[in-house]
Amino acid sequence: MTVRTKELVYFMSVKCTPICPFRAFYCTKRALTIRRKGNRIIAFCSWIGDECIGYKCQYATCSRHALILPDGLCKLKMRKQRKRETSIEEEATKLEPQFRSLRQKLRKLSFDLEKLE
Repeated sequence: MTVRTKELVYFMSVKCTPICPFRAFYCTKRALTIRRKGNRIIAFCSWIGDECIGYKCQYATCSRHALILPDGLCKLKMRKQRKRETSIEEEATKLEPQFRSLRQKLRKLSFDLEKLE
């Protein structure tokens, strides 16, 4: 696994991160600074002078109240992941009415769909 893919896996996990995609992570010590180190984006704690440990820190809070503290889970990311878990069959049933209307419009224009496929 390359460094970039590890960052993406860390970013898309359900755990709360200081580099929050919702911009909701907040440090009550106001010590959080975002820095670049090469191609990486790093959350840096200026209070201790090292990388931020995220939800494990006692000063970590969420401005949207989505942080479940002992576990470090983010309710916003959990909600976003639930929406993604649709099966192909469900998507097909959702798109079926659009496909029917498109088929009718093409028939009006005298196109035969079987010839196109």
